[in-house]
Amino acid sequence: MKTLITYFSFSGNNELLTNDIQKRLHCETFQIVESKKRKGFTILLDVLFSRTPGIQRDGKDLKQYDHIIFIAPIWAGKIATPLKSFLLLEKENIRGYSFITACSGSKAQKDKIQNELTRLAGKSPAMVTELWINDLLPAHKKNKIKYVTPYRLQPKDFAVFADKIEKHLEAISKSIVPTLINVKEQ
Repeated sequence: MKTLITYFSFSGNNELLTNDIQKRLHCETFQIVESKKRKGFTILLDVLFSRTPGIQRDGKDLKQYDHIIFIAPIWAGKIATPLKSFLLLEKENIRGYSFITACSGSKAQKDKIQNELTRLAGKSPAMVTELWINDLLPAHKKNKIKYVTPYRLQPKDFAVFADKIEKHLEAISKSIVPTLINVKEQ
């Protein structure tokens, strides 16, 4: 199975997640880079007006990968708009994919994320996993934007998420193997 991790990270949290998963899988990574540097206000405008920012293209052939793990933040209950731009540009080249994110955490958003990814990519993800920053905070700071948004992950934080990450990686490996067998038999 040839896997690629494609990621966007605004604060560095999802880049740290990418590095953690890359060490586990020993696979290639690809960073989505925006054409223009963004600020918090730009994020708000993108979400409010459903804008898709310009991204740099590198010509990577996504068809050579059996599975792409997308990693990006969640902004106001939606995937980060640079990933949205990437999916719209590359959806015809994506064979199989999953999504994992380090985000603030909300019980109602996972289905919304899965539906948005399916709409953008034209196919359902094999798995969607959220690693909630709220799970790292003391009770009096949970669900408070002034504590959640500025939180920066540390390598030690991944011990809290180890089971979720392993379940994600196991699920995608199980979903990909039958697909690969079917392709070889045809």
